Amino acid sequence: MSLTLRQPIIFLDVETGGRDPARHPLLTVGAVTLGEDGQISRPIHLLVKHREYCVEPGALEVTGIDILEHDRAAQPPEAVADALREYAAGVGRVMLGGHNFNFDLRFLRPLLPDLRKVFRSGHVDTKLTAQFLIHAGVLPHGVGTPLSQLTEHFRIEYAAHNALEDATATAKVYVELLRLVGAGNEAPA
Repeated sequence: MSLTLRQPIIFLDVETGGRDPARHPLLTVGAVTLGEDGQISRPIHLLVKHREYCVEPGALEVTGIDILEHDRAAQPPEAVADALREYAAGVGRVMLGGHNFNFDLRFLRPLLPDLRKVFRSGHVDTKLTAQFLIHAGVLPHGVGTPLSQLTEHFRIEYAAHNALEDATATAKVYVELLRLVGAGNEAPA
């Protein structure tokens, strides 16, 4: 089944130094563009520099981020925000997508206070979409909604906890979820 979207969607993911955006830093932002033809393009991976890093050791274990190497390669938050604005401008004012995306948005909003001017309001969340499709009987009940379980179900290669890898996997999962819905609406041949 071919896939056609009404407009591109930018899928985005973040890696952080913990779960609390008031205390823990946003460390990396990864983004890809899902085009109207269902193809993924324009990967970008940005590292955010901070004067101080209040991080939970467990968070760094999960992400594999070495904070000293990170700091050497990272850019100031303003430069990362500008890079995201430029990235968005290359597509136009489109909607964002992510997995369990409210978490990411909590860290993104302080970086991009003009988020609603840069991107359209509303967003796509593959976790919520998958939950809906499970309840609707379109996706099997045995499939969980963590990104790792969805990628496994759809046989998508995935190495977790890298912002760019997560954004790419999320876009691929979204395509598969759309195909499931589209397959249910196709007329028999």
